[in-house]
Amino acid sequence: MLQGADIEKNKIKLSYIHVVLTVNCVLRCKMCFNWKNNEQNEIESEHIKAAIIALYENNLLVNDMVTINFGGAEALLRKDTFDLIKVAAERNLSTALCTSGYLYNAEVSKKIIDSGLKCIALPLDSSDPKKHNYLRGVDGVFEKAMQIIQEHPGKVALTCTISEYNIDEVCKIAEWVESNDNIAHLGFQAIVSPLGINWEGAPRREWINRSEFTHLWPKDMKKVKNNIDKLIKIRNKSRKIYTTEKHLNFFKGYFEDPFKICRNAKCRVGDNAVTIMNKGDVVFCHDNEPLGNIRTEGIIDILSGPKVAQVKRKMLDCTQVCEFFVNCFFEE
Repeated sequence: MLQGADIEKNKIKLSYIHVVLTVNCVLRCKMCFNWKNNEQNEIESEHIKAAIIALYENNLLVNDMVTINFGGAEALLRKDTFDLIKVAAERNLSTALCTSGYLYNAEVSKKIIDSGLKCIALPLDSSDPKKHNYLRGVDGVFEKAMQIIQEHPGKVALTCTISEYNIDEVCKIAEWVESNDNIAHLGFQAIVSPLGINWEGAPRREWINRSEFTHLWPKDMKKVKNNIDKLIKIRNKSRKIYTTEKHLNFFKGYFEDPFKICRNAKCRVGDNAVTIMNKGDVVFCHDNEPLGNIRTEGIIDILSGPKVAQVKRKMLDCTQVCEFFVNCFFEE
């Protein structure tokens, strides 16, 4: 086993851990095609538990309130999801469950409480039930989200993905969230290349030129700018919207022409965030090779290894306009 000096050399101190519990899903989202998956042999509970405990006990976390996000596709498809959440919560780590809410029921509600889960992260792409259900591909998913908001006040964080379908609604959604005491937070993301697609080596930002996806991209740039400017005014008085003014302004340029977006910041995801994939691969970024696999190596050995520095160097030179750059780990 490699020593702490190797970790220090790799300059890793995590503030965010994402655990992809499965890439299978029950929805049929217009912006994601993971629902076409039928993955088997996904990572076993004991390996995930061991990784969480090792990261905690080996002082790789910035502090005790590091966020561990348990997601998917649909994390509620797994029977061990709340057991894993409990492992993290018992160590006073900040836990989040990323779910559509579609599989929510009384049993899930009880497990949310018993596990110590801190945050339920739900998508909300429209205030219109029919439109949200259309974008997510299944009837009833909007209603499930509203039920969770009602039954778990203060735990819910919503994410709205801005697209052609809701650019006129972003301010309405923001104002509704601001007035609803049950909702803790709201974030905005821009539509990016759909998940679950094999891009066959092509730059992923070219997805907007493919006919099957053009309906998602905002067409009227004047409307985009006007609505985002209004949203910024709401955000600057908001108690709940965590997307920064700089980030919202970035979206205007991104929607105007994603091909001209220049990256003024180097990608630093590898300094403070890591993802454990559904079959055990540990990655900083989906566009780069895995650092190792927790089925065959301990997480500390993986993060101490030589691949860490190699992948981080590649990421510093990256020019890809990906979901990490546009949304999750925006830094300009």
